[in-house]
Amino acid sequence: MKSSPHRPSIELLFKRGLGSAEIARRLQISSSTVRNVVAAIKKRGDASEVKKSGRPRSVNTRNTRAIIKKRIIRNDGLSLNRMASQLGIARSTVQSIVKNDLKLKVTNYVVDMRRVSDVIWTDEKIFTIEPLPNRQNQRQLLSKDDSMSPKRRLAHNRLFPKSVMVWAGITATGKTPLVFIERNVKINSEVYQKIVLMDNLLPWVTQHFAGGPFILQQDWAPSHGSRSTLAVLEAHFPGFLDKNLWPASSPDLNPMDFSVWGMLEGKIAGKVFATVDDLKAALEVAWASIDDGYLRRTVNSVKKRLRACVKARGSNFEILL
Repeated sequence: MKSSPHRPSIELLFKRGLGSAEIARRLQISSSTVRNVVAAIKKRGDASEVKKSGRPRSVNTRNTRAIIKKRIIRNDGLSLNRMASQLGIARSTVQSIVKNDLKLKVTNYVVDMRRVSDVIWTDEKIFTIEPLPNRQNQRQLLSKDDSMSPKRRLAHNRLFPKSVMVWAGITATGKTPLVFIERNVKINSEVYQKIVLMDNLLPWVTQHFAGGPFILQQDWAPSHGSRSTLAVLEAHFPGFLDKNLWPASSPDLNPMDFSVWGMLEGKIAGKVFATVDDLKAALEVAWASIDDGYLRRTVNSVKKRLRACVKARGSNFEILL
């Protein structure tokens, strides 16, 4: 509260039984000032001003910067999360020091190829009970005169076929369970945190990595980057790639996008499913058929793509592959 020279007078009149409006009228001051002082009297018993402790001391000190710089020189692949935990300061502070004070480019372990096999690559995709026709396999041999005749068959799809959203992830050594999210369920922060992260990914990570290091990659949909979701990630998946370490739109670098979903679609291609449950069962069978060799080859191919991306300076790099 801003100091007021009328504090003693307000306190005296208040203790005599006058109301705030009457005190303000007599002293010819604003009623809000009187109310603030009266509130302080009721809370502490008098109108004395509480001394403020002052601005909290910043942890971004010369000593902290020197420690971080020394650790980076010793091991430039050190996780920012781990460094923050070791120093007992916020990760955002470490990142600010690295980027703004030390003027270092924050490159994650993935780009320097050292921990690609530790990454859990994740993504979501919608599958429908009536997949798009593969026009390469739907051909007719017709004469020139029949090309526009009733003999010509056309492939049609319903405008809004029933569908299901599927979330999944892979590493070089394993794959997560498929997580199905029904069409009428909005994937907000609460749903993503509970159904995907806590109910499915965390148990799988605990068993698969058995306490070993891992890095979680995800895209940056609103539900993935909300404050509450980031708090869950910090608590249970501290090695996740944040927005500064993983670009928001980078399907060409994510094996789920450039390989896995296409492979899964190919396994159920040409099939029309009567129900969403039938579609789920087929996807589960296709997912189970993915072997460790495919996972290893697919994840290792990320290294080549990362090198190409760096060479292209973030531009389209498909021509370099």
